[in-house]
Amino acid sequence: DFIKNSFELYSKKVNAFVVAFSGGKDSQVILDLVSRVIPVEEYKAVFTDTGMELPCTQDTIKETEMYYRNKYPQFILHHAKSDKSVIDMWNSYGPPSRVNRWCCSVLKTALFGRKMKELLSTTKQPKVIVFEGVRSDESSRREAYNRIGEGVKHINIVNCRPIFKWNTTEVFLYLFSRGIHINPGYSMGLTRAGCSVCPFASDWSEFVIRKKYPLLAKQYTDVIEKMARNIGIKSQERIDHYISSGNWKKNAGGKGLIFDSSRIDIISKEPNFECVVLNPKTEWRTWFRTLMHEAPLFYPIGTNKYSGEFKYDGQIVKFEVEEFNSTIHFRAFGTTNKILLISHLSKTFTKTAYCEKCGVCEVECPTGALRVRNKVTLDESMCMHCHNCFNINTKGCIIATRRQMYEGGKVVGGNAVKTSGIDKYSTFGIRDTFDNPWMTNFFSNMNNWFIGYSGLGPKQIPAMLAWMREAELVTEKEKKVSDLAILLKPEFFSHPSLVWQIIWTNLSFNSAIANWYTNNIHVGITYDRTGLLENLKEEYPHLNETTLGNPIAALLNTFASTPLGGTAADIAESNDNLRVGILTKSGNAIKAIQKVGTNRISAVAIAYLLYKNAEENDAYEVTVSDFYERNMHGVYNVFGLPAEAFISALRALMNMGVLTVDLLGGLDNIHLNRGFSSYQVLRDLLSRMK
Repeated sequence: DFIKNSFELYSKKVNAFVVAFSGGKDSQVILDLVSRVIPVEEYKAVFTDTGMELPCTQDTIKETEMYYRNKYPQFILHHAKSDKSVIDMWNSYGPPSRVNRWCCSVLKTALFGRKMKELLSTTKQPKVIVFEGVRSDESSRREAYNRIGEGVKHINIVNCRPIFKWNTTEVFLYLFSRGIHINPGYSMGLTRAGCSVCPFASDWSEFVIRKKYPLLAKQYTDVIEKMARNIGIKSQERIDHYISSGNWKKNAGGKGLIFDSSRIDIISKEPNFECVVLNPKTEWRTWFRTLMHEAPLFYPIGTNKYSGEFKYDGQIVKFEVEEFNSTIHFRAFGTTNKILLISHLSKTFTKTAYCEKCGVCEVECPTGALRVRNKVTLDESMCMHCHNCFNINTKGCIIATRRQMYEGGKVVGGNAVKTSGIDKYSTFGIRDTFDNPWMTNFFSNMNNWFIGYSGLGPKQIPAMLAWMREAELVTEKEKKVSDLAILLKPEFFSHPSLVWQIIWTNLSFNSAIANWYTNNIHVGITYDRTGLLENLKEEYPHLNETTLGNPIAALLNTFASTPLGGTAADIAESNDNLRVGILTKSGNAIKAIQKVGTNRISAVAIAYLLYKNAEENDAYEVTVSDFYERNMHGVYNVFGLPAEAFISALRALMNMGVLTVDLLGGLDNIHLNRGFSSYQVLRDLLSRMK
């Protein structure tokens, strides 16, 4: 009765009636019920083939087609299948996870939507009734569903659930009573005959599938194993545990994916929106055009450079765009407090950078204006500018959610550094050598550094950005050069040692690994890599050796390739080397490290460090003994500065009016001014140097 009433109610309101058939028991019941009520020529039966079905399910599909074709000669079971290999998708997008379940959208929703357009010979997304086998007793979430859901999943789909209140026993009794071939997976002990590998599968289901089809999952576990190796898990034993324990199911972001060269960097959002896209995967003008009812105006102002304007929400927005060397540099002016515009611009260029043409956006387009096949096209005459194609998720793109890696922000300073975010550099340290002048390039190019990143590789960019943010040279929330970086730029080329002292000071507060090194590695003691790792494990007992080994390698590589450290031979060639980390090498391999320190620390850097510590730890009244006897975060554990050199610098700073000290009669008090910030002190002292 429910199916009959639904058919009569919606017969003039929708373009088609569809049975969603998966080969599982519930869909078998639905197909049989619908076939008894609705003439076979009045509905479409569609099997969406994800490519991950069990062999027994594929057999059931064939059995079902034969059964209903013998019964109803006009019956057709339509197959919706992707042109792309599912393994290629796993390699590119990463395995589906509980946090990012891209498979349902890409391998089911998008394929179903495309198939319906094809079957109904239309470019517009048709409105359809889908009879599906969802039941309330499957989960507490499904229990809250309605028996009929209009537009709850997708705008043009009405979900009808005839067996919503049936329990499992009733489903099997129906199948037995009708003599319907039952998927053999249930006889094996499976409760659901879904995909062969699923992040939501139970341990029992995985056990059954491994026993029955031992080689079936191997192509998928090979991808997971490759991902595990990419995130630094080396031993086969630990890789096997990573897979068998289900840790791969928790992967939310792009860590471990194969890197490609496409990326977006949003430099700022206010007062002007500015972004850079490297190696875009789709044409930005297509996505850009969905934002506005009237076409934007473009005015050439140079080679591959344009200014323009467009109307958004009744207001004129001016912009500039430059395209060169597979790079898009876009800037929209006057975006302050225009939250929705900023969001849509962010999603426009995110989709430009990362779109893999999976087709999920197309399904959400109510008019069919958007078409996603080998390329993305837009029929502007049909576009309603509803922005449904942007509302897929917070990034506007399912694949971007996997591809955009967390690149770090500021970590709370002092001895209270957060335990999260220690492994954010892979094994890449800061480099500033003749062959890899990363920091020199940054200070040379400044704002233009974000356009192309001066030749950094795709894995190096997020690592370098993390270091730069922690050094406070790049702003925390946006990809902008900081005021501190602008202040230090001339000094980098005239007094580079001073700038490196400021950089290491900030890293000692903001970088989890640098903070640990500062406060736990003692001056004059040699540590091999095993000793470093064991020491770090005491600080982070909940993290594994692989996770901890990466930041250690990144820090050692920073010492190897900057004036912060190096080998004894490197240091002998430079009086300006800070000797924070003296390395012992065997060939190219770093075997051990020693914090030595130097007395050649600028009074300017000392003042900056004192005020930085005061800001972070409310330490405006301190003593010399605090730093040398009580291990307070300061000149000794940061730089290894001898006490005599520190006291000499304090006297010089008192004469400059930066602080006051009591150094007579056995006193060693240091009084800092609460009205001064570390940045103000640095700016004032640098101006005096000129």
